[in-house]
Amino acid sequence: MIELATLTDIAALTRQYQQLTTEMHQLQPTTYQANYSPDFFEWEKMLTDPNQAVYVQRLSDQQIVGFCHVTTARTTDSALFMPHYFAYLTAIFVQPKTRRNGTASQLIQAAQAWQQVQQLAYLELTTLGNNQAATKLYQKLGFVTQNSTLRLAGDKNA
Repeated sequence: MIELATLTDIAALTRQYQQLTTEMHQLQPTTYQANYSPDFFEWEKMLTDPNQAVYVQRLSDQQIVGFCHVTTARTTDSALFMPHYFAYLTAIFVQPKTRRNGTASQLIQAAQAWQQVQQLAYLELTTLGNNQAATKLYQKLGFVTQNSTLRLAGDKNA
């Protein structure tokens, strides 16, 4: 069952966020720290701020097996860009043992529903370039590439 997270979920969310960042570190070790997680007060803000939402997938025993965080974002203040607000999916994670059963799709659908209720222009996310499984899922759900960031492979920290 997909539902909004509560303050009592912070410990479970912290553990899962640490798993997410460890996986990100494994995919791009020169970019991401392993085991990073927001502190209690950042989680509290994410859970209580009306401009953000954290959704969780709970099993019948109330165990959380996945989460996503979506927030309100705005285009950069610049005469170059068309100004508007949009929803940004900052994080999504599903426990490895429960992947490929629709949880990620359901979490993204919840984020998209939130975006529509908030009347934001669209839902956007960023994925690691070498995370092919995630990219394939996002494309299956209708996401299309808007921009690509390229880095010269021989550069330090590439």
